[in-house]
Amino acid sequence: MPSADLEIDLQLDLEGLAGFEDPLRVVASGPYVRGRDALPQLDLDIALEAQGAGQAIQSGLLSTGDRVFLKFGGAFYEQPAAQVASANRRLARGGDANGSLSDLGLDTREWIVDARLDGEEEVGGVTTEHVSGTLDVEAALRDINGLVRRSAGALGEAADAARPLRPREIERLARSVENPAFDVYVGEDDRIVRRVSLRVDVEVPEQDRADVGGVTGASIRLAAQLGDVGGDQRIEAPRSARPLSELMSQIGSLDSIVGDERYADCLDAADPGDSAAIARCRTLLP
Repeated sequence: MPSADLEIDLQLDLEGLAGFEDPLRVVASGPYVRGRDALPQLDLDIALEAQGAGQAIQSGLLSTGDRVFLKFGGAFYEQPAAQVASANRRLARGGDANGSLSDLGLDTREWIVDARLDGEEEVGGVTTEHVSGTLDVEAALRDINGLVRRSAGALGEAADAARPLRPREIERLARSVENPAFDVYVGEDDRIVRRVSLRVDVEVPEQDRADVGGVTGASIRLAAQLGDVGGDQRIEAPRSARPLSELMSQIGSLDSIVGDERYADCLDAADPGDSAAIARCRTLLP
């Protein structure tokens, strides 16, 4: 799959977490061009929104293969060239990938068990075979975990929050999943995966809820689709960009402001004579 228009739609519904009563939705779309022993070229527009709140955060990711940029607040921020070059050297040593989503290290055909053929369906004007079944959660998490690990090399400090899961964490998450349904749509003629979708419900064990902020359960819906496969997708670097470190500094300043506001609110609510409550408020400071 040399190139395509990529669309990703993720919806996350968390139960038991204050401030997240409405489902979160992440939508990403844009052109993708396969990299040859290197990072792919892509230009994704990304929107994060809390459904029902009527507000969305607009961001994006642009890669020319040898340069990587984050889009935020109408500006581009470039990842240090040395880190991108290092990621490309690792990819070159690892060899080239073949297929469609496997270009990203996602072997979706290994994610499905108890598969059954549900006939033919048209996806983006292409006749596909629809295969449905049960999601192998551990296999999917291992693949996605690998993608996070590889992406960290290219995104550097911007990916610090995206820590890969440990094997024990993957096993524990897999045991918590209920009704993991998975669908794959494969091109009838070229055998390229054109669409994947999954539905996962998670019930967090009571003993683990404190570790995840009190979340009692979650529902995840994910769909990814490829259109105009083999088309003339072109990605160009922006005319101007700022250092990514500048954006990271701005985000750090924002965290400090939010922490200070929470600290002030906590002090307002605390009894002036309750030293334990005041000490708890101090933990909100960055």
